[in-house]
Amino acid sequence: MDTFLSSLPPHVGEVLMENFTIVEIIAMFSIGCFNAVEVALSTFETFKRYRGLYFWSIQIASWGILVHAVPAQIRYVSVAPGLPMCIPFIIGWYAMVTGQAVVLYSRLHLVVQDIYHVRWVLAMIITNFFALHVPMTVLFFGLNLGDMRFEKPAQIYDRIQLTGFCIQDFVICGIYIREALRALKPVLEVKGREGRKVIYHLIWVNVIVVVLNITLLLAEHKAHYIEVSYKAVIYSIKLKLEFYVLNRLRELTRISPCMCQRNQANHRPSIDINVFDLVIIHQTPAPDVEATPALARVDLGLPRLRSSPNSTNDFHDALREAASSDETSFSKSSTCVYPPAAVSADHLSGRGSRMKISNNRSTVEMTPVESPKPG
Repeated sequence: MDTFLSSLPPHVGEVLMENFTIVEIIAMFSIGCFNAVEVALSTFETFKRYRGLYFWSIQIASWGILVHAVPAQIRYVSVAPGLPMCIPFIIGWYAMVTGQAVVLYSRLHLVVQDIYHVRWVLAMIITNFFALHVPMTVLFFGLNLGDMRFEKPAQIYDRIQLTGFCIQDFVICGIYIREALRALKPVLEVKGREGRKVIYHLIWVNVIVVVLNITLLLAEHKAHYIEVSYKAVIYSIKLKLEFYVLNRLRELTRISPCMCQRNQANHRPSIDINVFDLVIIHQTPAPDVEATPALARVDLGLPRLRSSPNSTNDFHDALREAASSDETSFSKSSTCVYPPAAVSADHLSGRGSRMKISNNRSTVEMTPVESPKPG
């Protein structure tokens, strides 16, 4: 099976062993590039619409690994001038590190009840960009321009910036782990084994990310000569794991829109909410259309129909016909969903009431609709 490898000429084996470190570094760069390209191309198959912070941050982080790794390989084997390769090397580093942090931030709303309470995470990412990326860039270019006065400061600040970015990942992963542990029992009651499996995967993936960051810190302090290539591998593995588990979490918390939106030409196929609002929705009893004197209008940020003044009566008739065909009441799968807070019959019967919610992605507005007067 290994006859080809065992029959290498002796001088080839000696050259291979003498340059084993170079082979190891190039192999790690290649693994990182392969993982990054795989994730970048997978997003085009996963997403139907190429938009949103999550999609673009995945793309930037994925291609950033490639842009960072390829110039690094060229610089290592000295087949091109070092200074021109520094520009894509640094740009790829920006995209790889900060882009991956934005990937994690873009899905925090799926596990956090009030995203405004964690807006400081975005502020932390922006602050670290200017506090860690920018000074290291100045020192890096100063050193590559031949000024040896930058050598010692660059070595010191390189360890500082790596430690800072690892702490940033620890904080974001800690938020995911804490919120996942909080949501474990409620999600188990609503989604059963499948929901519990997703929450467990979310916890373990973030634990693995923390462990990978620890190994990256050890490589920086104990084996600095492989740190750059090892970083490309680590970030590609982290991105692949996060892409997998965040997509599963998104599927877990995805709900169908209101039934009245389904016949519109440009309706949204689904709505993403966080896991705690998912529990509230499933615990809310479906409203009885016949017993409710006034219906609530739910504003989920979806496009509204512009209809004639008498369309309210037609809307009521359509709802009653749908309800009667389904044995007097809506099932949970066909009723309008009211994320992220439960709307009871008492709320529906109130006049001029408006309910503010915790999620910044949608707003529930209840406006009384006058019942048609008998002619």
